[in-house]
Parts: sequence; C-alpha cells; structure tokens
Amino acid sequence: MKKRVKSTTNMVREYAAAAGAFKKIEAQSALGLTVDQVKRAVDTLYRQGYLYRIRHGLYQANSVVASPVADLDDKIWRAMKVSGSFSAADVVKLSGATKSYVYKRFRRYRADGLMKQAGMQWSGNNAKEKLWRLTLKGKEKAQAPDMEAYTPDPVVMAAVNLNRLICSGLAVRSAESAEEALVHVAAIRTAMEEVLNEE
Repeated sequence: MKKRVKSTTNMVREYAAAAGAFKKIEAQSALGLTVDQVKRAVDTLYRQGYLYRIRHGLYQANSVVASPVADLDDKIWRAMKVSGSFSAADVVKLSGATKSYVYKRFRRYRADGLMKQAGMQWSGNNAKEKLWRLTLKGKEKAQAPDMEAYTPDPVVMAAVNLNRLICSGLAVRSAESAEEALVHVAAIRTAMEEVLNEE
C-alpha cells in the first residue's frame, strides 16, 4: 500500500519542527518547493499558530499549539467562566454549541469533578432550570486550554540534522559529528528500505 504524499504545508511544518529557526529560502532549498508554495505554507502555519516570527523573515516552530479539536470545548469553557453561576442555556447562547453537546460536556465535567450544581432559576417559559458553578478543580482547568505537542516525522528530523552536519562541514571535521551523521544516514536508509519492501 502506497503512503499518501504529504501536503506542502505539512512538509514545511515538519521541516520547521526539525530545523529550529529558519528562513523561507532555506525551506525552499531543503524541500525542493517553489517560492509561492513555501510562502503559502508559512503564512498558513503562522496564522494557525504552528509558527511564530522571531524577526522579519526568520521563523520558528511552536513546540506546543492549541488543539484544533478543542475549539468548541474552549468556547464552552469561556462561556462557563463569564459569571459565577450559569445554566446550560447560557452556555449554549455564549458558545454557539448545540444544546445536546453542552449537556454531553456537562455530564463529563460533573463526572470529572469540574462543576457542581449551584441552585435553580426560572427560565423565560415558566420552567425551572439548573444553575451550575465551576469547582476549584474546574477553575484551574479553565485557566489552561487543551494543548498538544507536535513531533515531526523521524525521517524528516534525520534528514534535516544530516543536512545541517554536511552543509556546516562538521561531519568532515569532527569524528563525533561524522558518527552522528552516520546514525542519521542509517535511519534514513532503514525508512527508505521499508518503503521499498511495501511495494
């Protein structure tokens, strides 16, 4: 089974994670991409928070970024932090989530000890609804958004590190650097052999 070809944005993301600080022209040269491809990829990654600008023309990968799947949950958490107590209807209105999704989250948060009932209130249609409040554990959780660590592909890491050792001349000037370069070569060779054996 053939592996799917990575998008240019993912290629630049992995290169950035492996290379540390880099310029667009370096990514273009290392990845064999066009100027426009690198520009679009860097702009996208910068906008999404995967890269930050050190100074004009110099970028670096963020090692930890907000998880994209946590966006709706983050809105729910922000809605719950607005006041000391809140109803499910308040959270639905402020977060834009569906009522069923908010109730699902509430069940999970109650089970995890992140919120507790704080009383009742009359709603607009002469019915009572429960009021909720965050526990101390819930308040601590509300201060820290869900984060995910990004780890680049090991083959990309090996290739970038090998490139650094070769291009800087360290691999031919130092026995220790030469040994490190051979380790990277072996990792790349093993990965390429696995690809050839799959076909």
